Amino acid sequence: MKCNKLKLMRNLSFLALIFLFSCNEKTLIYTEIDNNSESLKTAQLSITNQKVHQVFPSSNIPKLFFGSVKESDNLFSLVQMTLFSGYIPPTSLEDLLSDSIQVDSAMVFFQTADSLNSSSKLSLYSIIASEDSIFSDSLNYYSMDNFIDFNSSSQFLSEISLNDINPDSTGFDTLKFMFHGEELDDLKNYFLDVSSYPARTFMLKADDNLTEFFTIESAESSNTPKMRVWYKSFIDEQTVVDTFITFFSQEDITVFSPPEVESEDHDYISTNWGSGLQSIIELDISLIDSLSRNEIFKNSNLILSVENSNLDENEEYFVVATALQDSVSNWDFSSFLDADNESENYLINPGFIISRKIENEILKIPVQAFLQGYKNGIFKNNELMIYSSSANNPFSKVRFNVENIEVLYVSP
Repeated sequence: MKCNKLKLMRNLSFLALIFLFSCNEKTLIYTEIDNNSESLKTAQLSITNQKVHQVFPSSNIPKLFFGSVKESDNLFSLVQMTLFSGYIPPTSLEDLLSDSIQVDSAMVFFQTADSLNSSSKLSLYSIIASEDSIFSDSLNYYSMDNFIDFNSSSQFLSEISLNDINPDSTGFDTLKFMFHGEELDDLKNYFLDVSSYPARTFMLKADDNLTEFFTIESAESSNTPKMRVWYKSFIDEQTVVDTFITFFSQEDITVFSPPEVESEDHDYISTNWGSGLQSIIELDISLIDSLSRNEIFKNSNLILSVENSNLDENEEYFVVATALQDSVSNWDFSSFLDADNESENYLINPGFIISRKIENEILKIPVQAFLQGYKNGIFKNNELMIYSSSANNPFSKVRFNVENIEVLYVSP
């Protein structure tokens, strides 16, 4: 028993000595490294290559565009509706033409968050084509090659004035095309009759007087375009159901004539998603390769200055920078419009995507996460893609000069 007590006392004394030594040893914490001028180091990276290329604009934009602005002309928008209503049991468009149903009225409506005071009108047409779907890879924002002539393959249905549009308390205003009488007959004949006209697609056009930029919510928005139909259904001689159903937009697109790509655009970091202009820069990373794996990057920024833009006063402009998945081999200007460059496609690496706004003619993009990821082997390529955010006016163009790439890092 005494032997066990003696052994316990020795163990306790040994643990106490370890604790005392631990308290006397200086602990190095990150904030001390951060404030240690000998550990903080700065450097500037250079650009070894840069290029501009032109791609199709992204198709998942929650807006449809109208107005001739900034050297661009929004020709028209196409909105395809669902074949069946969003109700159970499902009711097709053509079901509304049956003898047991009497359509009383209909409303096609769109929502907008824009304010507008214009004498222009917005017209609604039905595409009376033989194709069951006019949406495919052949149809994009600014190319209708090998496709139908939408203007000659459309039937006018209705129009509304765009005077004094002001969003309500929800932030959205509703544009309503109402159908009664003869206009309702046209809707039934040229849109609901999908056996004759299977496209079930509306075309929206603003008149030539609209010189302001105006948008409505698209199928990608939670405020998607809709069509509501009020009708009576005759079940039997004594039973009549008075109700309504709603159809939703399934797919849509604005076809426009974009800003021209100028030769000067090739010489700068050019961004404009209406023209599909994106830029790629290649960083000289010889300094990063020479650093140890434990170097910690901090407050490293890519600094761009505005060389030229068509931004309106107080207009905000956001730029996205992202890492590339694969290395660039062709550093000449390339466009999807050129057959030789049709296959040129740059995949982004989702490990680094960041967006920043221009402030006082300067764009500062934090790149420390990219540099640290490259140093640690997460990113294999030293190239960044820079492009306009889809939140911008699609026809706003900004060209940038690269000022420098500031690198601040610490050595633990």
